[in-house]
Amino acid sequence: MPSGRGGKSTNKDSHEGKYGYGHEEWLLDTGKIIDGYHYGFLEPIRKHQNAYTGKIYDVWIYSLNGFNKKRYFIGEINNVEVINGEDAEAIKEIYIEKGWFDEMKLQIINCGANNDGFSDWKGVDLFNVRFRISDINIKGDYEELPKDNKLYKFSRYTFTHFVDTLFTETSQRNFKFRSRKKSLETSSDFTLEKISYEREPKSIEVAYLHKAISKRLLDVLTEEYGFQNVTDELPAGYGNNKIDTVVKDGKDFIFYEIKTYNSSRNSIREAIGQLLEYSCWISSSYACKLVIVSQKLADFEDAKMYIMHLRKKFNLPVFYKVYDVELDVFSDEM
Repeated sequence: MPSGRGGKSTNKDSHEGKYGYGHEEWLLDTGKIIDGYHYGFLEPIRKHQNAYTGKIYDVWIYSLNGFNKKRYFIGEINNVEVINGEDAEAIKEIYIEKGWFDEMKLQIINCGANNDGFSDWKGVDLFNVRFRISDINIKGDYEELPKDNKLYKFSRYTFTHFVDTLFTETSQRNFKFRSRKKSLETSSDFTLEKISYEREPKSIEVAYLHKAISKRLLDVLTEEYGFQNVTDELPAGYGNNKIDTVVKDGKDFIFYEIKTYNSSRNSIREAIGQLLEYSCWISSSYACKLVIVSQKLADFEDAKMYIMHLRKKFNLPVFYKVYDVELDVFSDEM
């Protein structure tokens, strides 16, 4: 959804500059699926729509902060298919029928942007590509690109041929310990200081997809364990915390936490702390099994390997279950 005017282009001749949002901001709103595909918009495609129509691309995405000009590597989407104007109009009509179009207009208003004229945009100005959720590979942490990266020479909204030097290789972890530098200050010199800081961009959950998966999971677990043994939004017993879904299996309990980030790593990172806390706070252990649930993305195999490693290394009863939006099925717990 649109994030607001922060970081947007300050060029008054650009769409962002005029209205405070861009049509690309719904690119990863994967809660909206039509016949197995999510539809979105890419401005570089729109510039040469006729030349790209019908073609399929693997697209690497970066973001440009309009204020400090920093570039961030976001991730990639494979098998992005460019659709034609007729299909785009049909998708717009479906969005209107389902109430998604009005939702988009409200999101523009809620973030402080200007929705004047939004309803008048042609379908192809809102939807010009489609792809499957399983082809999304968004990095868990958006990576700031170094100033010597070639992308700093490109203007925004440009479709550029990929070369290896544009993005650093992030699949291999490079952990090295470095000792602290000695300081002349002592603990007695410590004073609180007011500092300003720059908030780094981060991924957000797809709220509507979270609700959809929650309802579907409830149905599946109810069929397996029985209506009386499955409940959702169960109070954790302290504060206002609620567990997404809980199963009573004999004398044991299974806790499920659903996360719908467009990165499996982000979903696991956010869910695992909550599950451990819900089960173990303060000195008890209520759940025999902790299950993280998310949609199936392109980094599925890496996520599965990570969960298996955690279970083996730390003997944690943590499991992973994914929902395939296209097939409307859940995987087994891994």
